[in-house]
Amino acid sequence: MYVNGVPAKCIHINLLQLFKYLLLLSFAWLMSVDQYAQESIQLASPQTDSTAVYFKRSACVRFEFRQQGAVIRYSLNGNEPDEKSPIYKEPICLSASGIIKAKSFAPGFLPSPTIKVQCVKTNDNIESIEGSLPEEPYNKDGLKTLYDEKAGSSHTKDGWLGFRKDTLEWKIQLAKKQKAKNIHISLLQSQGSWIFYPAKIDLISFEGKILGKQLFNSDARPDEKNIFSFSINKKISGFIIRVKNFSSLPDWHTGKGNKPWLFIDEIAVE
Repeated sequence: MYVNGVPAKCIHINLLQLFKYLLLLSFAWLMSVDQYAQESIQLASPQTDSTAVYFKRSACVRFEFRQQGAVIRYSLNGNEPDEKSPIYKEPICLSASGIIKAKSFAPGFLPSPTIKVQCVKTNDNIESIEGSLPEEPYNKDGLKTLYDEKAGSSHTKDGWLGFRKDTLEWKIQLAKKQKAKNIHISLLQSQGSWIFYPAKIDLISFEGKILGKQLFNSDARPDEKNIFSFSINKKISGFIIRVKNFSSLPDWHTGKGNKPWLFIDEIAVE
């Protein structure tokens, strides 16, 4: 071939070598994409029977996460588990109230969200609870459910009581006058199911003194079961719990204007 009367240089191309080179580049690119995709995937949280445990002497909590190369790490001091936290190998047993936090870890993956298990030690010190009654169909076993020392399950009709009145009040009578360290109230929030935390909880002595207070808002937040604890450290023979619910679902909710539910499964004295 000539260009302007001058012979053009011939370029010899080895098609096999070119194919191998392009194949190698493609493989390297795919590996980098796969590695990046894997490192952006977050692991699921460890599994456990319940995120609330009530016990008299001791409690053992079991976790499970089945994935090759993954480990569960946990903390008992309230800190978030990290890659330096102890590795879970056997059930974690407590003889006092406490919070266990656990996460799943595996090379090349983002750590899982934290799962929190609240363990509350009780002493059969509630003799009776009287006051506002739950509404159907969330009224199985009545107010006895509030001190049976059994956490509500993932099914709202199993271990949970449902209420819709604007104001609720319960009188809790202890078996004898004693020093109470903490009072715990376990609530459920599932906003898509119209189940909200209340606007306010007041803890009141029989003499009318405020022992504790908890305020809430109606902002959108993740579904959760949570135990709200009030530090008392007083000698009491009983107390009153007064709850003020939101009168209607907030404007941002698809069911706005309707009355929300309050779900509670346990009141415990430590």
